[in-house]
Amino acid sequence: MSAHEPHLPSSGPPAEDAGSQALSEALKSSFFIVKIIMVILLLLFLGSGFFKVEPQFKAIVLRLGKPVGIGEKALLGPGLHWAFPPPIDQIEYIPFTSLQSADSSVGWYQSAEDRAHGVPGVPTGDRLNPASITYGLSADSNIVHVAATAQYRITDPISFHFDFTAAKTFITNDLNNALLYAASQMPIDDILTKKRGVFQEMVQEHIKELIDEQHLGVTIEHVNIDASPPLVLEPKFNEFDQAVLKREQVLNLALSYSNSVYQGSQGEATARVLAADAARKRTVELLAAQADIFQKLRGQYEQNPELFERIRQMRMLDTVYTNALDKMTLPPNTHEIRLQLSREPQAPNTNSYIVNP
Repeated sequence: MSAHEPHLPSSGPPAEDAGSQALSEALKSSFFIVKIIMVILLLLFLGSGFFKVEPQFKAIVLRLGKPVGIGEKALLGPGLHWAFPPPIDQIEYIPFTSLQSADSSVGWYQSAEDRAHGVPGVPTGDRLNPASITYGLSADSNIVHVAATAQYRITDPISFHFDFTAAKTFITNDLNNALLYAASQMPIDDILTKKRGVFQEMVQEHIKELIDEQHLGVTIEHVNIDASPPLVLEPKFNEFDQAVLKREQVLNLALSYSNSVYQGSQGEATARVLAADAARKRTVELLAAQADIFQKLRGQYEQNPELFERIRQMRMLDTVYTNALDKMTLPPNTHEIRLQLSREPQAPNTNSYIVNP
């Protein structure tokens, strides 16, 4: 190119390079937006893993279908918790209180709903309809109505909620079984009055055995029972109970009187024995003292009998003379004594006249 040729301005990048650059910048902007969206989605995904357990519930986390934790450690208490969002983790909420209860569904003359609402029972005559009224049989072949409420605590929530479709139904069935079994082992009088506590303990022990055999994951804390004769016979049973109560009152009164009389006689006997023992001691002491005096006097008598007799006579006379008003001394060897006795002189009569001789 010669120096005289005109100078042409240089052209920009090719059109294809400009489009690629614009596309690259657009893609960069798009990837940045996508990253932001992905971060936001990740935060939303992780944030969706927070969940809250209400006070009346507990929760179990299932990770890929398996509980996280063993036993009570698998239970999440009330409050805020975190788990992987579904489908990794699933949350199972369990109604939970410190003590739960199960009511029996057989053995009573009312339905469970009527009994729970306190609906009074109505006598049904001399026949019982098994479709609406259930009952148990006692050991002496009497009809008795029985009902129970079991209070239990869930000690193995995994077994309780995942090994059984309806574990509460199993508890109710076990309670029914224990209730009817215990009723069949005792006479009706023992169930209603005499051994009601023994009947309750038998029901409680039997339901514990059944639950342990089935591994329900619960522990029975207490069982409350209720028992009643057929309503049509209830007045007769009440009369019998009143008679038994009156009999016991009379027996208790008689026993109390017997005890009081026995204790009184024991006290009197003890007092008499003590008095007799004291009198015996005084008599023995007195006789011992007299025997000691006698032994001393006997020694003096044996030394000089005449002097001893004279001394004793003088001592006795001193005692007699001390209390005597008149004293008379008889000469020795006197076998006869004559006393001149006359009437007491009469007092002079002041109304009489004195006549001079």
